[in-house]
Amino acid sequence: MIKTQRSADIVSGLFCVVFGLIVLYAATQITGGMEERLPPRTLPYFLGAAMVITGILLTIKSWRYRGPDPAIKWPDRAGSVRVLVNLVSLALYICLINFIGMPLSTTLFVGFLVWYLRQGRHRLLYGLVTGVLSGLVVHYVFIRFLELSFPVGFLAR
Repeated sequence: MIKTQRSADIVSGLFCVVFGLIVLYAATQITGGMEERLPPRTLPYFLGAAMVITGILLTIKSWRYRGPDPAIKWPDRAGSVRVLVNLVSLALYICLINFIGMPLSTTLFVGFLVWYLRQGRHRLLYGLVTGVLSGLVVHYVFIRFLELSFPVGFLAR
């Protein structure tokens, strides 16, 4: 088990590099027509390259770090529940994308997580505003402006 922050960062960085390389390889398998403004593999290429670069940088930074190496404080019961809620929310988000479309599923996902994770009096308001803005960005920037082929759900009508 990983017990120090330095070793956790090295392992996490290497994981990001490997996962980024898998994403880059998978992106090469995506086919698309020339009639599209941006080919469907553009976003996976970008995300895969970003993961590889940030993974390499995290690994190098952690490998070269020579200061005190603090022990990792693993989450208590409440922290473990928070991690589990995040993972279940992500799984539901992925499952809902094809059914209700990416803009609406993004609105629900981001809105719920901001509401759930935020502290304070106005967490419902922040969740609603952040969720709606996220859904609008997905719809207008990625689907309308960049013309990426994400599922739009009932917005296609």
